[in-house]
Amino acid sequence: MQKADGFLAMADLENNEAEWWEPITINYRGYDVYTASPPGNSFSSLIRLGMMERFDNSSLGHNTVAYLHRFAEVTKHAYWCRLKYAGDPDVKPPPLETLLSDAYFDQQVAKLNLDRAEDFIPPGLSAPTGNHTTHFVVADRQGNIVSATQTLGNGFGSKIMVEGRGIWLNNSLYYCTFEPKGNPMDAHPGRRKLNSNHPTFVMRNGRPWIAIGTPGGHTIGQTVPQMIMNMIDFDMNIQAAIAAPRVSFVEPNRLVVEEAIPEDVYEGLKALGHEVNRRSRIGNAHGLTITYDESGKVVQFTGGSDPRGRGMAKGL
Repeated sequence: MQKADGFLAMADLENNEAEWWEPITINYRGYDVYTASPPGNSFSSLIRLGMMERFDNSSLGHNTVAYLHRFAEVTKHAYWCRLKYAGDPDVKPPPLETLLSDAYFDQQVAKLNLDRAEDFIPPGLSAPTGNHTTHFVVADRQGNIVSATQTLGNGFGSKIMVEGRGIWLNNSLYYCTFEPKGNPMDAHPGRRKLNSNHPTFVMRNGRPWIAIGTPGGHTIGQTVPQMIMNMIDFDMNIQAAIAAPRVSFVEPNRLVVEEAIPEDVYEGLKALGHEVNRRSRIGNAHGLTITYDESGKVVQFTGGSDPRGRGMAKGL
């Protein structure tokens, strides 16, 4: 960094300490869903799940016009919450007790227009999104699990590799605007940098059942809930849940749908007022599920790898 005229000194690295944060959670149809706490912005995916729980998704049908319209309107509000409330937990903590409460979910769902797409009006500035994030899930025979999302920001990050280490340095400052003020992704001295990663666990009967996550910038917090609902509401296995077609809201008012979404659904969403655009793929997820015997011993792992990317699921 000194060779590149960077402003960090060795003392900055020596004084840095890793921090442990308790995860945040909601209950979704009897399953406990855990994800990363602030300074991550993962609370937006829990808002989406909490609001979608108010609908009978299985009766609406998977990826029908009615189902996807509801999800699109829900995800706009969750995205609004991310822009409005994201912050360093020691400086500007998001009001999670309110945002992740049943009362809040009920209140916001009651405001949704179920017959027409509403325009998205952001509460302030927005930041650009990256395109060079990866996700992996690893578990051992004892059932210990890691679900990790790591980002370089844009392609190859800052374009600087640490000599002899094979590690690219990220370019997260790219997401800062500073002027005008108010961008939640701005970096400030002494504050934690926010991120949009959503590594997630789903617990069943008190034990880890699903570990899942994906890259995808602002689409991450929309893709993860869709995969979880695929498994819980539509009884898909991990591979099917990851491979199923997806949609994603993109500012200012676009609803991006994958090419595998049927034409009649595409046209139906347009008829409701959505500005619909096709895209070949959204995300590149990986995940696994764990099966236990009656004593609680791990007896099977089932991995899922996204056909949209080049990853794989493998047991060693």
